[in-house]
Amino acid sequence: MSQGTTGSTKLMLIVWALAMIFIGYKSLTSMGSDSSHSNTIVDNSVLERIKPVGEVRVDTSTMVASAESTETAERSGEEIYNSKCAGCHNSGVMGAPKYAALADWSSRIDLGLDKLTASAIAGKGGMPARGTCMDCTDNEIKVTVQYMLDSLQ
Repeated sequence: MSQGTTGSTKLMLIVWALAMIFIGYKSLTSMGSDSSHSNTIVDNSVLERIKPVGEVRVDTSTMVASAESTETAERSGEEIYNSKCAGCHNSGVMGAPKYAALADWSSRIDLGLDKLTASAIAGKGGMPARGTCMDCTDNEIKVTVQYMLDSLQ
């Protein structure tokens, strides 16, 4: 080992020790004198970051929506079929029985309206639950299944 290496190592140790003493001294003296001020600064900065983006104002003079006022008229089977079902049942995608195709429906007709409706609600094969009509009531699905069965006659 050369003389320059041991000298520089000793110098580095002395600088390190002085830095540690200085840091320790500053941390001990800053706790007692300025801790309330630094906590206030931290608290204000935290509050600034987590403040709400918007505010809600409630106006009691306006009418509040209720279950009675939000009821919608029941849709027809034809309307639901055209908006939700036709995509698969017109083309027979993934084994879907085609609309007005007696050959596709012949094995299903004997199940009856209630069992076909239960299958439509639960989903069957490639058809997802409720046939992608998540906002349809059970009765609307039943009406739609009946609409599809009526097309067979």
